[in-house]
Amino acid sequence: MIKYAIFDVDGTLLDSMQMWINFGSDYLRSKGVDFPPDIDETIQYFSLRETAEYLSANFGIGTADEIEEDARRVTREFYFEKVLPKEGVHAFLKMLRENGVRMYVATATYSSLIRPALERLGLLEFFEGIVTCSDVGHGKDKPHIFMAALNAIDGEIESAWVFEDAMHAAKTAKAAGFSVCGVYDLTEKDNKEALRELCDIYTESFSALNMENFN
Repeated sequence: MIKYAIFDVDGTLLDSMQMWINFGSDYLRSKGVDFPPDIDETIQYFSLRETAEYLSANFGIGTADEIEEDARRVTREFYFEKVLPKEGVHAFLKMLRENGVRMYVATATYSSLIRPALERLGLLEFFEGIVTCSDVGHGKDKPHIFMAALNAIDGEIESAWVFEDAMHAAKTAKAAGFSVCGVYDLTEKDNKEALRELCDIYTESFSALNMENFN
């Protein structure tokens, strides 16, 4: 039975991955810098800090702090004013709460962006807190962020589910011992079948899920 739920945000709760998918190439282009054609694939699974450090180290366009602040400015308007939830998210979170499930957010994006977005959309109230990759010092290729979220709600891994759209993060959570619900996102369409095969449950919409799926 599900007692604890840990949610990714971008591509899982929020329809926001399209903004991130071309961030590297768009940013380097704005700086007038030549870049390899696979730059976006290279940094696709980096946290924002890791992206800033990589671009700084490899393209000489400023310090990681400067690039990070640029990224914050670019994304602030999107999260504060434009981003929308994925289909069925609110009703699904309400259902979990009504069934006593404790919930936490585990995201690679800064809480200063995520928190206002979730609050604006009426979703923040469902979560006991937010932990980010920057908080734990590792991306989602390591299990630290999921364990930090679980510890924050005094959870037991046997009753905990991770909700993720990204294949690499789902693999990490699964290997760490979590049950995993894969969530479809357009940016992960090439991994759709592999993610379906890996995860305990896979859905293209939260509207298709009910408590029976997790018991």
